Amino acid sequence: MDSLTKWRKRHEDTGYILQKNAALTKATVASLRQRKAHTIFTWVRGHSGQPRNEAADRLAGEGAAKAHGDPIDLQGPLGFRVTGAKLQSITQKLAYRAIRSRKDATTEQRPRAIANLDRIASGIKDAFGVDLSEGTIWCSFRARHVSRPAAQFMWMATHDGYMIGSHWLRPKMSAELQDRAVCRFCGECESMTHILFDCEAVGQEIIWNLLKDLWKLTKAEWHEPSWGTALGAACAVFKTEKGTRRTAIEKLWCILGTESLHLIWKLRCERVIQNKGEDFTAEEVTNRFYSTINARLDLDRRTSIQARGKRSLKPSDVERIWLPVMENGANLPPKWVTNSGVLVGIKRGR
Repeated sequence: MDSLTKWRKRHEDTGYILQKNAALTKATVASLRQRKAHTIFTWVRGHSGQPRNEAADRLAGEGAAKAHGDPIDLQGPLGFRVTGAKLQSITQKLAYRAIRSRKDATTEQRPRAIANLDRIASGIKDAFGVDLSEGTIWCSFRARHVSRPAAQFMWMATHDGYMIGSHWLRPKMSAELQDRAVCRFCGECESMTHILFDCEAVGQEIIWNLLKDLWKLTKAEWHEPSWGTALGAACAVFKTEKGTRRTAIEKLWCILGTESLHLIWKLRCERVIQNKGEDFTAEEVTNRFYSTINARLDLDRRTSIQARGKRSLKPSDVERIWLPVMENGANLPPKWVTNSGVLVGIKRGR
């Protein structure tokens, strides 16, 4: 509503460059401007029995329930549309965004990225019963509880940007380089799916089993690792028997799933590049797993001490998220999150 009234002039002056749903807002403003009489908006309290407000809610519910949206003409009356942006309102940031949006509109997505997004979306649908758009999946990589290194890895993996597997089989590659496409342990093409979920080298299977044992402490449902449950971990949905969202458990799944996923990739790179194919021992992988999760717990504790603003990670958030998997969690002292003198860690074993 503010975009039609309070912020209308600013959005028109800046060409709607930074405004969400710009096409819909432009068409609505043009239609309102076409009317000969003045248009007055009145705010009414929701669910207060106002007939038109209740009818609008009902229509919105019917629209949300449709599998495919109805075609809507967003052109609007051409004579009443304001196009472009005022030069005096343009900044370097706005100009850059406008140029990028135009280039992005003409750039086709990578076929492999589309296929990976389909894997993530279908995996989330099967595991959690949630339908997600491509934009939601991309944004989930930047969720608050996904570390920056893990987010960068998931972004690259979804784009299929790493030099692995079939990328080494290009015609111009020498026979020596083409040999790198095959996993030395399994004899199969070393795709990202193979590395994260199927490889027989010591690493991925142990990490997923350790995560499964750790997850049992939460008494929440376990979902087998896949593109959807791992790379889409920030979109996980867990509910109580009454249908209430368990937000703390969802955030814990996001943290544990993404950190485990990234650890598998790091171990693979160390084994293939740094160690020249020498495999890890099961004990080494186990220690690396607990070290990674404990380091993330320590990071969240230190971050919460300096919490500022509504979106900041607060000590109470850290306690709600991590307590189910803490060693001796029931006997921890008050304010253990912010007290650096309290040594805490993740519970090992079943």
